[in-house]
Amino acid sequence: MMESRWFVVALVIFFVTSCTPVAVKDKLTCEKPVVNSYSSKSDNLKVAIYVDGSGSMLGYVKDGKTNYVKALNAIRNVFELTGKLPVEYYRIGNPNQKITGSEYYSYTGVPVFYDGSNAKFKGVSSPIDAAIIAPAKDENKMTVIVTDLEQNSGDVTKLNKKIQDAYFNEDKKDYAVGIWAIKSEFNGNLYVEELNNLKSFAYNSGNTSEKFRPFYILFLGRYNDIQYYFEQLQKFDSQRLIANSNLMIFYPEKIIQNISTLETLPVSIPKLVTRPISLVKDRVSVTKDNTPSELLQIDNRQKESFTIDYSVPFSPAQYSLFINTDKNFITSKVEVEKFDQFDKKFKAVNSSDVNSIIKLQNWKISDKNQLTFSVLIEPGKFPNPGVYKFKFDVFAQVLQAPIWWKEWDWQSRSDEQDGSKTHNLEEFLIGLKNRTETLQAGKSNKSENNNWLIGRFCYGIQKN
Repeated sequence: MMESRWFVVALVIFFVTSCTPVAVKDKLTCEKPVVNSYSSKSDNLKVAIYVDGSGSMLGYVKDGKTNYVKALNAIRNVFELTGKLPVEYYRIGNPNQKITGSEYYSYTGVPVFYDGSNAKFKGVSSPIDAAIIAPAKDENKMTVIVTDLEQNSGDVTKLNKKIQDAYFNEDKKDYAVGIWAIKSEFNGNLYVEELNNLKSFAYNSGNTSEKFRPFYILFLGRYNDIQYYFEQLQKFDSQRLIANSNLMIFYPEKIIQNISTLETLPVSIPKLVTRPISLVKDRVSVTKDNTPSELLQIDNRQKESFTIDYSVPFSPAQYSLFINTDKNFITSKVEVEKFDQFDKKFKAVNSSDVNSIIKLQNWKISDKNQLTFSVLIEPGKFPNPGVYKFKFDVFAQVLQAPIWWKEWDWQSRSDEQDGSKTHNLEEFLIGLKNRTETLQAGKSNKSENNNWLIGRFCYGIQKN
């Protein structure tokens, strides 16, 4: 009889402890920060187009309607016809020479504009930086520069500094630098200056596209204007110049279009890890709200560390540089909370051991704009069983240099007379990339943040 009573008591205790009603119902929320959006274009925009009139540009116009001539027509049409904007035209020199729209149309596509044979267009060198003039206060202006980037003395550092001083600085937060890099037929002399030694040689690309010579159209102005007119160039590109060229915008405020989240979850997870509808332990029930997140329950038999591989959508901003996912260039900041069964609420946990329970690593971006990474979970580092919340904010620190920068640069030439390359191109573009990173780092330090926020990943984990 005594044994029977003890059995009943034990049974009651079992049901009371195992069927204790849930006291707190909670949600795992993961609100996605909104990336800055910009209007399509500015009102009352003025445009100034500067064309490099030096002899190194002559080869682009010797053989008729080359890609160079087509591009000159394209930018005029986009600004004057599509945008219906007031446009001023200049021939780069010292001083710059103002020309009419008719002169731009009639002469920039023929040799007389570049060869110095006409008194109207005297021979000039290549002071490209002379075209970079800071806009007046409250002036809504875009400067467009057509050039081969063969700056006087090959001094691209001077060119970069002029761009930074006039446009690309903390005082002009909405300004950006856009570049349309194009390859064109070329038949003429090239000039390369190294260590105060000027070299020249004849170069004829013929109709072989691999031998075409690059030229560049720089757009200096507000980001939203550059983006808008890049889109218009693509929209009205009947000559298919865009398909065989490169468009990019250097601008620290707009590297991605949307923050990445756990919109897609992996199918494969370890056997002793489950993905329940809700986490129920210590009289708390946690479910997901309508924001993307992950709920995981870890069996107490899972002692060893394990990884789960994720692939989520990644949305870079149009025309921006990609982020660099190499080791140490992606960092994360984590906030951890644990449900306190005595206070009946989630409380922040600051222990370094708890903060290292989950590690996000092995970052990559696929060709299909998928951000892939691995989550390493170490069950042995949980100080005790319970329900935990983790919120990871993921940051990019460095931008990636596209491979064409090196491929189009003079240092990658096949021989000493390879006109398909541009002298000091990579140095010039790396300078703009570094400036973009510096501007973002300066802004981040002031807000006590870390570079570009690219992802927010939230986990609810029940450790049994």
